[in-house]
Amino acid sequence: MRCLIAIIFILFSGFLLAQREAANWYFGQYAGLDFNSGTPIPLTDGQINTVEGCEAFSDGDGNLLFYTEGKSVWNRFHNLMPNGIELGGSFSTTQSALVVPNPVRNNIYYIFTPDDALAYRLGTSNGFNYSVVNMLLDNGRGDIVEKNTTLLAQCSEKVSAVRNATDNYYWVVTHYRNQFYSYRVDANGVSTSPVISTIGPLISNSENIRGSLKISPDGTKLAIAHTIVEPEFEGSLYLFDFNVDTGVVSNATLVSDERVYYGVEFSSNSSKLYASGVSLTTVDGEKITDEIEIVQYDLESMSIPASEYQVAHFNRRINDGFVAGALQIAIDKKIYHSIPNERLSVIRTPNLQGLDSDFRRFGVDLGGRAASYGLPPFIQSFFETIVTIENFCEGDTTQFTTDSTGAITSIHWNFGDPLSGSANFSTDLNPTHVFTAHGTYTVTIEVEYSNGTSRTFLEFVEIAEIPNVVQSVSLVQCDVDGNDDGITQFNLNEAIVLFNNGNEDITANFFTTLQDAQNNENVIDPIGFQNNFNGEILYARAFENSECFQIVEVALIVRPLTDLGFYRELQICDGTVALLAAEVNMQEVYDQLFVDFGDDLSLYATEDHALLELEELELENRIFGPFDPLQAYFRVENQNDCAAIGFVTLDVEQKPEYEEVVKVVSCNGEAVLTGLDGFDTYLWPDGSTDQEYTVQTTGTFDLIFGNGDCSYLQSFEVVDEAPFEVEEIIVEDFTQRNSVTIITQIPDTIENVQFSLDNGLTFQDSNTFSNLLPGVYDLVVSDGCTEIMETILVGGVLPFFTPNSDGINDRWTLMNPEFFPDVVISVFDRYGKLMKTFRHDDLGWDGTFDRRQMPSDDYWYKLQLGEGRIITGHFALKR
Repeated sequence: MRCLIAIIFILFSGFLLAQREAANWYFGQYAGLDFNSGTPIPLTDGQINTVEGCEAFSDGDGNLLFYTEGKSVWNRFHNLMPNGIELGGSFSTTQSALVVPNPVRNNIYYIFTPDDALAYRLGTSNGFNYSVVNMLLDNGRGDIVEKNTTLLAQCSEKVSAVRNATDNYYWVVTHYRNQFYSYRVDANGVSTSPVISTIGPLISNSENIRGSLKISPDGTKLAIAHTIVEPEFEGSLYLFDFNVDTGVVSNATLVSDERVYYGVEFSSNSSKLYASGVSLTTVDGEKITDEIEIVQYDLESMSIPASEYQVAHFNRRINDGFVAGALQIAIDKKIYHSIPNERLSVIRTPNLQGLDSDFRRFGVDLGGRAASYGLPPFIQSFFETIVTIENFCEGDTTQFTTDSTGAITSIHWNFGDPLSGSANFSTDLNPTHVFTAHGTYTVTIEVEYSNGTSRTFLEFVEIAEIPNVVQSVSLVQCDVDGNDDGITQFNLNEAIVLFNNGNEDITANFFTTLQDAQNNENVIDPIGFQNNFNGEILYARAFENSECFQIVEVALIVRPLTDLGFYRELQICDGTVALLAAEVNMQEVYDQLFVDFGDDLSLYATEDHALLELEELELENRIFGPFDPLQAYFRVENQNDCAAIGFVTLDVEQKPEYEEVVKVVSCNGEAVLTGLDGFDTYLWPDGSTDQEYTVQTTGTFDLIFGNGDCSYLQSFEVVDEAPFEVEEIIVEDFTQRNSVTIITQIPDTIENVQFSLDNGLTFQDSNTFSNLLPGVYDLVVSDGCTEIMETILVGGVLPFFTPNSDGINDRWTLMNPEFFPDVVISVFDRYGKLMKTFRHDDLGWDGTFDRRQMPSDDYWYKLQLGEGRIITGHFALKR
């Protein structure tokens, strides 16, 4: 037994990958998904914040190793790797990074980083580079040991990879201008001598290097999307043959040039090609972008371009540019589509043709995180399938048909269904299995080929319950075309909620005949279907898995007298009105209509949207432009039946600007509250309707004021007056520019204190008075309620005197001497000789010394005030 185990280990140890290397995704704005269970589970621990490209890599058991957005690398603990910054990629590159392992040294990984169109705008380029990760370093968390080895100085934003299982190597392919560069990665590392294939259109403008490149999982085909933005919007989708043995790209086929293509992807069996692109329309002779579209091409068709099938489209409201979003297959073999949203869309059965591919718009939740335009690209070989699986209903015998191109010598199946006992295993080439219950099963296929190689494949098989649906329902619609004839348009998708018994995973396609529904042929466009007569029966093919369905009869009932037309004008009181636009909170529109119709009510911009329940308006601010009618349509329902449709016009009033809460200080036990000017009505708590309202208590008093139907609320908080204090009065006197500064202590409840020096005749906000003449001032400090009064003396002396006996300024003395009873005044000539000393009650100096008249000149004084203050200065004697 030990020998047998050793032999098996040797056989499977060469190039064995179990496809779980792509089990963990990190992308967008901190978003992530874990596919290990076969069902995507949101991951919210990622550190990536990227506009477009990203990459992640796990080990063969699905354990995360590291991830990157092309610039930084995070390990499995979501910490930056040592040296894991400033890689040569960019978060704005379509496919900003791709990880390829060394096929022999299982601890070595290569991160390939393509170019960035935005770099060329700065006069540079990122080129095509690779960096090396050694997972043995940093205690098994990984380290960047080689960074930004340049392979090409210039390249595009495209990269893909596939392996050649026979010779133990990978091909990594990028593109520039009209050449494909295929780099071999083997046990020796990355070959710097690429295989160059010159083929396809010449992309010469660096603005046009955006778009995706993918190799088919089986390694036989290569698809490329050229996103052309200069000199005008264009695009092209090309398909080539790829030789997995030589790396040569050949046989160009133009699949389509009708869109600005961006994302590409193959189905797991390489039979279908999917592409995302933005459609184009022409306005005034200029091409502009329109809707995002996802299309499918059948690669087994005689004419691949003619096999185009539109899988999905997103309206212009979702699309705001030329980037249509990435398409990426996962290990569950479903293809996911990413544009900015908190959910991804998914193509659930991409190996199937047309309608059976089963597109689900925004069907995958990201746990509160947001996607952007990119998804991790991965090595395409991870997604190859060698089996066709049929019959997915619970209780059915599920058929597995092997379609591998290689010669298989042995095969071992594990259906992941242990409750089935020994039937859980098989060694048949094309086995069958009856799964014991509905659910997702991990089927493991271990294959040995005649060339000595061994491979392990994973298939996640979803066994669906037979849909539990209501067998017949009535979809009741309003008739708003002005003619109550029982003919109207329907959104048939609104019938799904009527029959799915609350199972949101059930969807449906609609048909006019039972036979078409059973054969899944001649599907009806569900949006805008017009019935032929009232009571017409359609058939819904309801399913979770497109191959496990139930048929539901849908009766189309048209209710008469449901067109309300113009209902009434609503006055919008909280709007914003500008010269060319108005802003309306649609919650206010809803609230006014709610009074009449209740909560089974929705708002729309147009009558068609209301009829078909498309683009329901959010209850948030909406801007109406200069050419937008100020109106809104509403739809009223009664238990999902349309009851009425009408519209209202909007009379938008500019919301006044005012303080919603006003603090008022009670003065002497009373406060006067005053409403805003310019309104017709005022209503106070006691029913008073005057603009002013007097209260004698503290508390909160609400005022309702307005014009017409518009009313607004303002609250007044009345508080007791809080005393303020004058802490200090600073007088700067006996100068040429005397000043007074009042220092106060003011509580927070007092907003405005004013100051006066003329006994309250005039007030100012500043607490400093400047350029004051000597004299006596009556200070008043007031907050509008309390007043503090003080008398202030500003001292001074005469600047000159003229002792000529004319009775005017004949003596020099102190001004207002009566207020300085203890002053001693000394006068000196310019040489310091004392001329006279006198007190406040003296008449002053008459300009003589020893009875002699002193000459005209400058003289000096010294004032000794009673509080010990000494003031010196000079004055002039003029004769």
